[in-house]
Amino acid sequence: MPGQQSAMAVPISQRSLRPLPKAQTQVRQIYILVMGLTGAGKSTFISVVTEDDAIPIGEPGELDSVTDSVADYIVNIRQPGITYEVHLIDSPGFDDGTATDAIVLNRIAAFINTHYMLGNTLAGVLYLHDITKAKMGGAGLRNLRMLEQMVGDDKWDNCTLVTTKWGCTTDFSAEEAREKRLMDKDQYFGAMLKGEDKRQASMMRFDPKSRGKALEIIKPHLKRKFEPLISWQMVDPQGPMLSLGETSAGGIVADYLEEWKKATGEIEEFKESNKILARKFDMMLFENFKAKRDKLLREQKLHKAGRWATRTALVGGAIAATVVTFGPGASAFALEPAFETYAGKQRHDDRAKMDKLEKEFQKENEARFSDTGGYRSEWLRDRNVQSISDLSDNYSIRSSSSTDLSTVDAVRMATDLAGFSIKDTSIP
Repeated sequence: MPGQQSAMAVPISQRSLRPLPKAQTQVRQIYILVMGLTGAGKSTFISVVTEDDAIPIGEPGELDSVTDSVADYIVNIRQPGITYEVHLIDSPGFDDGTATDAIVLNRIAAFINTHYMLGNTLAGVLYLHDITKAKMGGAGLRNLRMLEQMVGDDKWDNCTLVTTKWGCTTDFSAEEAREKRLMDKDQYFGAMLKGEDKRQASMMRFDPKSRGKALEIIKPHLKRKFEPLISWQMVDPQGPMLSLGETSAGGIVADYLEEWKKATGEIEEFKESNKILARKFDMMLFENFKAKRDKLLREQKLHKAGRWATRTALVGGAIAATVVTFGPGASAFALEPAFETYAGKQRHDDRAKMDKLEKEFQKENEARFSDTGGYRSEWLRDRNVQSISDLSDNYSIRSSSSTDLSTVDAVRMATDLAGFSIKDTSIP
């Protein structure tokens, strides 16, 4: 009709329409442990990769580590059809001057073992070494031995030995000579680089001026997944369920403590370190944490689904309004920025709740030192254990004065509902 224009003839500006949300790509979580002596450049490496300038970095010559606990930093690496959510685990150095080797190993082992029990096994270990160091002292050698024993010699191919601080001296040829010595001598990197049955570690240089080169150090680990020896020894249901000091890595610390006690006469610190080494993984504490964590994850999943549905409705409504009114659906588009602000806050709050829960678990886990050389809490999963009299010689609990085990029922129920992450048919 005259004076009217057909809707089919109305050109709709591409700028007035926003595409419907694309199907989500697969997201895979990757956990990579970053180790090395104090001052090796662990925090610098993580800062470069994540582009996070807020990560605390030590000053040159500083003796104490700025990383006194295990910290988790995330960087997303996108590849066709998949996004890798890479968790870089910044660990304290074994020579940080503020904590004993036993404390540091306990913190690292607790983090690794907790995530192993949650199904988040390691994808790799990066061991950083300062190439400007003319010699590798006792702490460095001890650190390497612990790395070898934490991972297991049949898993060394999951390790990347990274040299740092290239060009920080005036003699580049001397730095190259140190690199060759590290590679050739078995007491340094040689044993891991040679390996057996194609289980050799790799070796790379880190250039802090190139994020791209730093990412190349990480990329070989994106498709890997392995069980560290220390996790099999401490928490795997098929393993021996050893205390920290009984593990291969813990044995390195225990031997050093004996030598250190003889040299210094420090009896009290020796005793405190042995208490830590006597610890076993606290299964009951973990089950309680996992039940709370699973509840938060279910809430976050609902939040994510709600945000997805709302975005789809907003964009769909805007397109419909554009076609019907022959112009942009301004009212629907106007709601989108406000919604994204709300969605961003919701994501932040969800992450904050999870961070708080993980920190509380880590703090409580470190506080539970046992004066009796640790205890076996596997009875938590044994439905035949309902009272003290049901415990066999293979089990023990923190206090024999208590005869009421009913307090674990809630944890057992929550575990049953959430499901256990380790596939083990022997667990009821």
